[in-house]
Amino acid sequence: MSIIEKAQDLGRALAESKELNTMREAEKMMMENDEARGSIAQFDEKQRAYQMIQAQGEQLTEGQVKELEELEFKMLNNPYVYNFFKAQQEFQGILESINNIIGEAIGVKQQGCGCEDQSCGCDGSCG
Repeated sequence: MSIIEKAQDLGRALAESKELNTMREAEKMMMENDEARGSIAQFDEKQRAYQMIQAQGEQLTEGQVKELEELEFKMLNNPYVYNFFKAQQEFQGILESINNIIGEAIGVKQQGCGCEDQSCGCDGSCG
């Protein structure tokens, strides 16, 4: 079996995985819920507007930061949004595990911001 065929097998296994199916179902339920869609749209709209302000070199006011945090809190407290993000994180964990296994198998040192205190600069070194 070639490397490509093995990759295709892995892709098929991921497509049939419980984690991907759970994430897709959670996304479907979230998108069918008017309140969930509305809170996501509100947050996205405000986030884009504030990113444009920051892109022009301006700082956000405390009120703007607080408003964005409140919209994010509202969005994440919707059970449909929460369930989707939780399922998405679980599936992302599977993908990260696969990447780590492949990296170890070919002798590539994993890099990133894995420091618990956020003191590293994404170069694989902590301290």
